[in-house]
Amino acid sequence: MADSKKSKSLNKKSLEDLCVVYVLYFDEERGHVPLLIYPHDKYKDDKKYMRPIKYHSIWFLPVDEQEALDHIDLEYKGYIFFGKKFLTKSKRKKRRAGLKEETPETIVVIVSLPNDIEIFGDDLIRKLTLLIKEKFDDKLFQIIEYEVAKEQVIKTKQIQETIKKGKLLVESLKDLVGKTIEDYFSKVVKYTDRTSISKQKAISYLSLKGLDVSNIANSFNINTFSNIKLFDPNQKSENNFSLEKQFKIVNINVMKDSQELEIMVRNTTKEDINNAIVNIAHVKDYFEKEIMNQEIDLWFPEEELLFISPIIPHINEYLFFIKNNKNENILSKKINLEKLKSN
Repeated sequence: MADSKKSKSLNKKSLEDLCVVYVLYFDEERGHVPLLIYPHDKYKDDKKYMRPIKYHSIWFLPVDEQEALDHIDLEYKGYIFFGKKFLTKSKRKKRRAGLKEETPETIVVIVSLPNDIEIFGDDLIRKLTLLIKEKFDDKLFQIIEYEVAKEQVIKTKQIQETIKKGKLLVESLKDLVGKTIEDYFSKVVKYTDRTSISKQKAISYLSLKGLDVSNIANSFNINTFSNIKLFDPNQKSENNFSLEKQFKIVNINVMKDSQELEIMVRNTTKEDINNAIVNIAHVKDYFEKEIMNQEIDLWFPEEELLFISPIIPHINEYLFFIKNNKNENILSKKINLEKLKSN
């Protein structure tokens, strides 16, 4: 990904927390065989890890029937496994009697998402499957040939060439899957129904995972209550936490005596900012609770304002947002009290 900001926010670890993509085929001798697992295939031979993939009902449903249902889902230990199956052309010599070289290959794409963001599964697996079919429909059988060739004990020159060509195709397929996921979760999808509890929950989950969800949060217009104390202190903090355009969080402090969270923010511009909106939410189980909303009529240049929110017992995750008068998210910050206390 060319954009360094996206690369930073969407590394392989964060991607693995969000989703795992499996591209598999049905082998006439070995059964269900993964061609790739993204972001990495270290669990490819782990029977326990692959258990929900092996027993996914997508394998046992004819292609024509599953197409009518769009995709087939399996819930397993806090994850939803979205599955789609399709047939692709083949020129591969089969290893079972009765199957011809042109017998189509059975391909299965499975996307695994945590329950908290399952709402994105429908769209994501549809996009991935369409792209894989469009870009690799006439190449998947060569990747399968590569997978079969790797198992050969004696590797002739022809088999070596098959492996070399297949390995390049696998890397190309991984790149397609990776870029599609990164692009999807960098932009996510702006939905028409933005008041849905499940969508709010999913957006909170993404924010807690460290992703920039400002493009989604911008579209929320939630009627909330305000309980933020606001004043302009003279003292400035030396601790810089983040920098985003017009505003800078200069200090975050936990007041143990009063059980309050203090967030000091500076207008870094040389202009007045009118009608800024500040949101503070505490988060439990990836769901925003008691979102507080405060409108700042006038924020002077270089002025620092202190926002104070009560700390809810047993809640360690908080979200802080600033929006402009067009309801566009300018600054967002995830605050973890445990990390603050340890510093």
